[in-house]
Amino acid sequence: MYKLKRLSTYTNYKNVVTTTFIVLAICVLQSCSTSQNSNTNNVSIQKESSDLYSSFQNPPAQARPFVRWWWNGDKIKAKELDRELESLHSVGFGGVEINPIGMPAAPDNGDKSLVWMSDEWIDMVVHASKKAKDLGMITDMIAGTGWPFGGEFLKDDETCQRMVSDNVAYKGGETISVDEPFLINLYKEKYKNYRAQKHISERTTYKLSHVTLVPENCENANEVIDLKKYIDSNGKLSYKIEKEGNYFLSYGLVQQNFRDVTLGAPGGAGPVMDHYKKEMTLAYLNRLKKISERSGYPLSDLIRALFCDSIEVSGANWTDGFADIFYKAYGYKLDNWLPFVFYLAYDDYSKDKYSKNFTPEFKDQLKRVRYDYNKLLVETFLKNFTQTYKDFCEENNVLCRYQAYGTPFLMGLLDGNMIPDIPESNNWIYTVEMKDSIWKWKESHGYMLWNMHASAGAHLTGKKITSSEAFTNLHGVFKATLEEIKQHDDMNFITGINHTVVHGYNYSPPEVEFPGWVRFGTYFSERNTWWEHLNHWTDYNARLSHVFQNSQAEKSVAIVGPTADVWGDYGLNRGKLQNNLGYLYKLWEAISQLGYSCEYINQRVLEGSVIKDGTISFGDMTYDLLVLASLKSISPEAAIIIKNYVESGGKVVVVDQMPTKSLHFKDFEKNDNIVKSTLNKLLAENPKSFIQVKEPKSLDDLLPWTEQILKESKIAADVVISNPTKKVYQLHQFTADKDIYFFTNINRFETTNFDAKFPVEGKYPWVWNPETGERTPYYYASKTNELSISLNPLESLLLIFEDEKPSVKAVPVSTKIKDSKVLDVNWNITGNQINKQSFTWQMKDLIDFSKSNDSTQSNFGGKIIYKTTVSNTAGFTHLDLGDVNEGVTELYVNGQKVGKRWYGKALYDIEDYLKKGNNEIEIHYTTVLANYAKSLKNNKMTIGWTKRYKDLVPTGIEGPVKLLMY
Repeated sequence: MYKLKRLSTYTNYKNVVTTTFIVLAICVLQSCSTSQNSNTNNVSIQKESSDLYSSFQNPPAQARPFVRWWWNGDKIKAKELDRELESLHSVGFGGVEINPIGMPAAPDNGDKSLVWMSDEWIDMVVHASKKAKDLGMITDMIAGTGWPFGGEFLKDDETCQRMVSDNVAYKGGETISVDEPFLINLYKEKYKNYRAQKHISERTTYKLSHVTLVPENCENANEVIDLKKYIDSNGKLSYKIEKEGNYFLSYGLVQQNFRDVTLGAPGGAGPVMDHYKKEMTLAYLNRLKKISERSGYPLSDLIRALFCDSIEVSGANWTDGFADIFYKAYGYKLDNWLPFVFYLAYDDYSKDKYSKNFTPEFKDQLKRVRYDYNKLLVETFLKNFTQTYKDFCEENNVLCRYQAYGTPFLMGLLDGNMIPDIPESNNWIYTVEMKDSIWKWKESHGYMLWNMHASAGAHLTGKKITSSEAFTNLHGVFKATLEEIKQHDDMNFITGINHTVVHGYNYSPPEVEFPGWVRFGTYFSERNTWWEHLNHWTDYNARLSHVFQNSQAEKSVAIVGPTADVWGDYGLNRGKLQNNLGYLYKLWEAISQLGYSCEYINQRVLEGSVIKDGTISFGDMTYDLLVLASLKSISPEAAIIIKNYVESGGKVVVVDQMPTKSLHFKDFEKNDNIVKSTLNKLLAENPKSFIQVKEPKSLDDLLPWTEQILKESKIAADVVISNPTKKVYQLHQFTADKDIYFFTNINRFETTNFDAKFPVEGKYPWVWNPETGERTPYYYASKTNELSISLNPLESLLLIFEDEKPSVKAVPVSTKIKDSKVLDVNWNITGNQINKQSFTWQMKDLIDFSKSNDSTQSNFGGKIIYKTTVSNTAGFTHLDLGDVNEGVTELYVNGQKVGKRWYGKALYDIEDYLKKGNNEIEIHYTTVLANYAKSLKNNKMTIGWTKRYKDLVPTGIEGPVKLLMY
C-alpha cells in the first residue's frame, strides 16, 4: 500500500507541477529566461524525473538563491544597477527582488531619489529587468515600498482602521456625564506610552463607535445597555445608573489613518491602506499597470512575481461595514458584544480584567463570539486582500509571492499560505546564541513555525516552490559566517523551504564610504570578506533547491493544533498562537529526528479531506496518523471526518483531552452535542484507534515522548534510525523513480554515526554531492537499503535511491585515526586587511586574534596567510587545522592548492601533495568583518550596527594543527 499510495500521489503531483511549470516556463521564456540550455533543462525536467541529475549539476536560475535588492532611497542609476547585477551573477545568484525602501542613516552621495512609479523610476525597473534577463537572471518586485502597502496618495477613507476600546468603572446611583472629545482624550492619555499608541501617525482621527454600560457580574449579552442612544444633539451623554452594583462603561473608538508605511521610499511612504477593502487592494495594485503603459512591455515580460512582505498592520481590526459583514456571516448582530471582542494590538483577551467576574456560561459564550469575530476578520482579510492580490497577479500573468505571517496578528497562517503561487516564510539568525554546539531558534519569534506552515500551504495546493526571506539579521550584521548560513539554510530545507531569498543586498555605489549603505541583513556585499567564497554556498543551495522543487514531499503525520481555541481565548495575537503550547511547535523537530515526517494542518483542511483506508488525503498529500494537539473545541464537520477516518482504520493521537465543544456561537448547544456525542461514541467503540497522552512535562522530554507515541501508532517510518539524537534531522521526498533523503548534522563540533534502514526495495543508494554536483555510489555492506552513515560537524548528505546499479561497488571510507602528530613549528603570518593595510607577525602558538593585546590583531578584518615548513610527514594522509573559529580556509601544500573549507571541520586530504623532506604549508584564512567594523570609531554606519556587540568575535586559526594518519 505504501508504494501504491506514493505512486498515485506522485502522478497527481506531476500533473500539478507540470501545469504550474508551464506557467513558470512561459514566464521564463518571455521575460526571465536564463540561457537556452537552462530553459531546455527546465522543460525536460518535467518530462522525465530521470533528467533530474543533469539539471542538478547546473541548476536553473529559479533554483538559485535570489537577493532582496534594497533600492535604498531609490537613489538608483542604470550604470550602478548593471554593476550590481553582474556582481550578483558572478557569485551564483539566480535572481533579484526589487525592493524600494527608505534611505538608511548613511552618508549621502548626492544622487537624486526617484519617486516610486514615476516615469524615471519605471525606466530603471525596465532597465534592471532587461539587464537581469541578459544575464540569465530572474526579476521579482515588491508591489509597493516598505511595509505594509500604502502611500502619500491615499485618501483618509482609504487608510487602515483600528477599533480601540477601554472601560471606566462606575457604581449604581452614579451619573455618567461624558462626550466624544472627553473619551478620546481619556484614551489618549491612558495609553500614551503603549507600544502601538506611541508610534501612531499625527494624522490619526478618532470617531466614537459605541458606548455601553455593562454589569460587573454580567450573565448574558442582554444585560448590556446601549448608551449611545442617550447622547443629545450637542454630543453629550448623561445617564444615571438606577440599579445598585458595580458597572463599567465600555467605549470604542475607531482610529483612522493610524499607521504609516515602515521605511517607505519616496512616493510609497505615508499612510497604510485598508487591507480589508477589495476595491482598495485593486486600486493600489492597478497603479502598477503604469509600468506597462510607460514601457510598452506587459508586466510579465519584466518580472516573474509580485511580492508582498509580511502582514504587519499594527492591529488593524476594523473596516467600514464590518458589523454588517458579521451579521450576514453569522446571522446575529455584534452590537451587544462590542464591549468584549476588542483588545489592545499587542495584548490579548487574557488582559481583560472585567470578564473574569462573568459567569462560566457567559464566558463560554464570549469565547465563541470572539472566535466568530476573529475568524471573520481573517477571512475578510484573506478574501479582500490576499485573494485579490493573487487574482491581480494571475490576470497580469505574473506569479504571486506572499508572506502570510506578520505582527501583531497572524492573519490565517495556513490558509494564507494556501493562496499564493509561491508562499514565503522568513528565518532569522542572531535572535539566539549562534555559537553553541547545537542549532537553536527563537520559538517566541516563531519563524520555523512559519516555515512549516508555508511549506504545508505549498504541499496541500500542489505548489512547486516555497521560498524564505532567509538570514534576517539585526544583531550580527557583520558577524555572520558562511558556516552559520549553511547551518540555518539546511534547517530551512528540513522544514520544507526550497528556495532562498537572502536578506539582503543593498544598492550601494562603490564610492560610498565603507561599509556602504546598509539597510538590514547579513551583509551580502562585495565588500564583505567572504564574498569571494560565496559561490560555494550558492551552488550548494541551488542544487538542493532544484531537487526539492522537482520532487514530492512525503509526510506521514498530520498535526492539528488548537488555533481555533486560541482565537476565542486570546485573539489573533502572534505570541499566544506560537507560545501557548511549548511542545506543539517543537514537535516537528522530534518527528524529523526520529525518522518520520509531519505537516501542520488546520480544521478547514481536515474538513475538506478525503478519507480512505485509514489515511487522510488533501490535494497531493496523504497522512497516516492524525494528532489532535490539546484541542478543546472542534467543528462538527471536522468531528465527522475524524469519525470516518477512524472507522476506515486510522489512528488518532489525542494530547491532553478529546475535544468536547464546537466553535461558533450560533446553535452552539446543538453543535456541542454533535461534537461530544460523535467523538465520545467513537472512542468508546474504537478504543484501540486512539492514543491518549498528556503533553510532555518539559521540552527535554519531547524526544522520548514523541518516540513512544510513534512506536505505539505503528505507522511506518520514512527511515529507521538506530540512535536518534537532537543533532541529526532528515527530510524525505520522492519522484516517480527515485527516493530522496536529506540528512544534516547541525552540531558544530561533534561527528555523529548511525545505522539507517530505508523502506525502499530494488533500488541502489547514490550520493548526489550538492557542493560539487558529483554523483557517486554509496557503500552498503549487504542490503542496499541498510546503510551506515557518518556525518561530520555541520555535514549534510543527499542520498538518492535509484534503479541504476553501480558498475563498481563503493568501498567503505575509513574514519579511524591510526596516528596523529601536532605540528610544533613556527608560523610566519601576514594579515591583508580590507582597508589595504598589511601586517606581519611571527607565532609559535596559534591564538584567537580577538583576545590579543595587539590591536592590529584584535581589530583585524580581511585575509590572514599562515606559512610554515613541516618535515617527517611519511605515512600521514590528512591535515586537520583544528579550531578555525568558523573562518574560511584554503590550504596549499608545496604551492599546490589542496582545497577549501567554508564550514565544519577544516580537514584536508594531503597524501597526494606531500613529498619527502620539507613540505611548505600555506593556509589562507578569511575572517568576518565584525571586529574591524567595531574598531571604526568615526563611522556612523558601523557604529550603528556594532553597538550591540558585547564582545569581539573569535578570529583566526587556534588549532592545534595536526597531521593525521587514516
